[in-house]
Amino acid sequence: MEESRDGLEFVEKLLFAKTGKSLNNIQKAVLHQFWQYPRKTYEQFAKELEYSPSYIQQTVAPQLWRLLSGILGVKVSKNNFRSIVERQWLNQVLRKTGNLIETLNSELMDLEFPEGRVSIHSSFYIERVPHETRCYTEIMKPGAFIHIQAPRQMGKTSLMGRILAHTTRLGYQTVSLNLQRVDQLILANLNRLLRWFAYEVSQRLKLKPRLDDYWSEDLGSKASCTNYFQDYLLTQIDKPLFLAVDEVNEIFQYPQVTQDFLSLLRSWHEEAKDNDIWKKLRLVVINSTEAYTSLNMNKSPFKVGIQIQLDSFTWEQVQDLADRHRLNLSIHELSQLMWLVAGHPYLLRVALYHLAQGSLTLEELLQTAASDTGVYSEYLHQKSWYLQQHPELAAAFEKMLRAKAPVELEQLQAFKLQSIGLVTMQDKLAMVSCDLYQQYFGERS
Repeated sequence: MEESRDGLEFVEKLLFAKTGKSLNNIQKAVLHQFWQYPRKTYEQFAKELEYSPSYIQQTVAPQLWRLLSGILGVKVSKNNFRSIVERQWLNQVLRKTGNLIETLNSELMDLEFPEGRVSIHSSFYIERVPHETRCYTEIMKPGAFIHIQAPRQMGKTSLMGRILAHTTRLGYQTVSLNLQRVDQLILANLNRLLRWFAYEVSQRLKLKPRLDDYWSEDLGSKASCTNYFQDYLLTQIDKPLFLAVDEVNEIFQYPQVTQDFLSLLRSWHEEAKDNDIWKKLRLVVINSTEAYTSLNMNKSPFKVGIQIQLDSFTWEQVQDLADRHRLNLSIHELSQLMWLVAGHPYLLRVALYHLAQGSLTLEELLQTAASDTGVYSEYLHQKSWYLQQHPELAAAFEKMLRAKAPVELEQLQAFKLQSIGLVTMQDKLAMVSCDLYQQYFGERS
């Protein structure tokens, strides 16, 4: 009975953590019954509780199994429910035990310098609730399309890595591509880009590339690439294909390539509504919003699927991350950090890394943060370079820096400054995102 209580408690806590909701009484009753008596039929259970068998079998149970499939990451049914929960519950117990032993046996913490993607096994990754759960649920749907966007260093690729690991656990075929690794000569030409795209996916799936068998100059590159996926790649696999394309913003400087490439991905998503072969494909597209400064926003490339916009950490997440760095910061000290960087994930991790390492005190960090020799100097120089390339945005931002209250900007300018991460919006009014930008750019305006 103790094991039963622990296993079911694990399920209920996991459900609440991921959805913010609890099971209702009839759902709890179904779980308890089929945990203890997995061979009991729906009819027997319904009779005991004086419910209609059709209500239990056709309404309550299917909804419950779909819900649990989403939070547990595997397909759940009456027959496999207990074994799946026991396995995941045991894994959690082992992880907690392992973490406790590691903590007790180590006096020094392994700090991670904040650069690039946060490792799957990192203790410094903060879950982006509710985005992970939303993505895990969506990616199980045939023909899924997810678009993840945010300014640089906000955690897009780290989130994508978690989705990739999740789909691997589901048994999907997985392919992850990064357009930063593609030559500019290829990116600038749609035909060369699509041939590279098809070739890379073939290689990652360990299939022999057969581009010339499907490519036709008369059909054009988009139709040829579609035929290659539909008639070759997707027919060779018997599992869903998770395909992630990172740094899509690399093609934004080539408007025609951008429009054609993204419209092709959209068409594949639409095909999945009626074509079984395309139901296998699950797409995730990731881009940095800084690139929107060079994109014609009158023709938005993203009109389908679900949109994930990563924002700054909340107060609770900042506290959590400080705790993970084993820093005993007061509410006042945390408030000073929040005021400086406004919960920006990368800027926050840089600060906490140096504080945990002991290379800076909080007072020293606050005094030097906006200087050309401080820990944020390279990051701030990058932002400054962006503004230098776009004088009209620099002028609008300077107007904000001099204002003593939020100001109303021209809509497109406000959107692009927000895309760079320099401003936040409240209704139609714009304000500087954090005190770090106010100090650094205010002194230079």
